[in-house]
Amino acid sequence: MCSDLGGDIKAYSDPIRSDLSVTSTERPEIGKSVAATPHLTIMVVWAMLILATVALTDAAVPDPPEKSGITTIGSKKLATAADCAGLVAFSATQGSVNEAKLVLAETLVDKGVGYAAETGIFTTHCPGLYQFSFAGYGSTDLRLTLKRKQNKSDSWRPIVSAGPGGGSNLVLLDIDAGDQLAVFVESGKVTDGASFTGHRVYKR
Repeated sequence: MCSDLGGDIKAYSDPIRSDLSVTSTERPEIGKSVAATPHLTIMVVWAMLILATVALTDAAVPDPPEKSGITTIGSKKLATAADCAGLVAFSATQGSVNEAKLVLAETLVDKGVGYAAETGIFTTHCPGLYQFSFAGYGSTDLRLTLKRKQNKSDSWRPIVSAGPGGGSNLVLLDIDAGDQLAVFVESGKVTDGASFTGHRVYKR
């Protein structure tokens, strides 16, 4: 490098082309480019590597998940993907009758979303394969029936029954979001041992 304006300029050697040199008599003209120095070459390479790393990192970061929810008929909550990712199960006992439906006073288990203890109705927020069981004992003419009201339907349809004289039953059902299930007292009176249980065994 120059020690002062009048000093000699030390020879500049291009590492790629050794035949090029710049001396005090062969100074580069303004506007003409000179081959890059090793330091400049290294800086350019590092800059390219950093840009490539940033681009790959940005591509690897997933987009934030969209808020997803399932709105169901008669639901008290909005089921999200997080709600449906976990366990969905309920179990209740100590039954009474309200509008022919068996309403259980004591809830033993209520995981996930869907079961309404005040009505005895399970509303499906998370579709899948479910197992339901029920039991009830009382008068000799007691007959219990598990019924299902499908989404966008106004009628309850029988699935399986127990009785006369009460009894118990168990069933597997593939149900959709919005479907409702409840145990109905078709005849007789419940006096002891009523229960209603359900849980999802396989999710869609």
